[in-house]
Amino acid sequence: MHNLQKVSFAVATLVVCTNVQAIDLITEGDTTLSIGGYVKAEGRFISPDNGDSEFEGNMRETRINVKTTKTIDDKKLTGFIEGDFYGDYATGGSNLRLRHAFLQYDKFTVGKTWNGQFFAVAPRLTEQLDFWGTGFGTIAGSGLYVRPDLTVHYANKGLRVTAQDPVYDDANVPDMVVSYSDDIANLGYTFAVTGREAGTGIENSSDSDIGIGASLAGKLTLGNGSLHGSVYTGEGMGVYSGVCTTGALTGFSVNCDAEDGELVSQTGFSVGYRHNFTPKLRGNMRYGEVTVNNDADTSIDIKSANLIYKYLPDLDVGIEWRDRSETTLPWRVQGQEVEVMAQYRF
Repeated sequence: MHNLQKVSFAVATLVVCTNVQAIDLITEGDTTLSIGGYVKAEGRFISPDNGDSEFEGNMRETRINVKTTKTIDDKKLTGFIEGDFYGDYATGGSNLRLRHAFLQYDKFTVGKTWNGQFFAVAPRLTEQLDFWGTGFGTIAGSGLYVRPDLTVHYANKGLRVTAQDPVYDDANVPDMVVSYSDDIANLGYTFAVTGREAGTGIENSSDSDIGIGASLAGKLTLGNGSLHGSVYTGEGMGVYSGVCTTGALTGFSVNCDAEDGELVSQTGFSVGYRHNFTPKLRGNMRYGEVTVNNDADTSIDIKSANLIYKYLPDLDVGIEWRDRSETTLPWRVQGQEVEVMAQYRF
């Protein structure tokens, strides 16, 4: 018989970099079913370098998840499903889309979830409000291919080995990531290597090559603040960084990472600082840049700064300014933006 429990809150560790809470609904034996997520309202004042200023508001980032946990042979089995409302955003809609659907047992995670590049940088990133620009300047800066359709993670202490559904349709092997994380006093760091098969960009050809990239991300705690930094370099990394030989990844094409039939190298970095002014007020500044070694010497950067106030224990309100040197998505144009938001976590 299911026993309904009183509502209780617990910090969930399934979504990196977000303090998502969960409400335990039902417990039967050692199996628990919980629901979590948040409701977020955002408004953006947009001032493009070319074109008219405008204001846009939406609730699409709002998300909901369901989690089950069960203990088998002294090891935890977890199932997690989450969706938000960005399903057909490109055409102006707000349908529910699948963000995560995975199971986790002991050291293994299998399903649709964060890729290995994301786990290699996300715990070290500066907090941002920009849904589509978080992580720009890192190897996990693409907002289009963050969650492959199938990912397998093996995590043991600081080591993580990931095999994921390849972005390149004609690839013969999964995209692979190996990372290692550790903490030394107030410094936490993660080093990662990515290997993937990528198309060489020759039209009507399935020619490919192996791209290799390396990244390093770190976070240094200093009193009431923290310094954040990351750097990466490699060939064939554009589909994960969000910047290709043809510019920002606004769609996918076979020559994303290649030029003249050869994979092209690129380098990116990010630096940021977070400060807790009071127990309720915090702020962040960040700069991210990606440079591609192509004929056009493509280079894109994003600057941002925000203030976030904990109005209630589970309700944040905030404001963020950002400036893009180039259009990074059709709905994230070159120029400046100011976002205001309210977010209630449950």
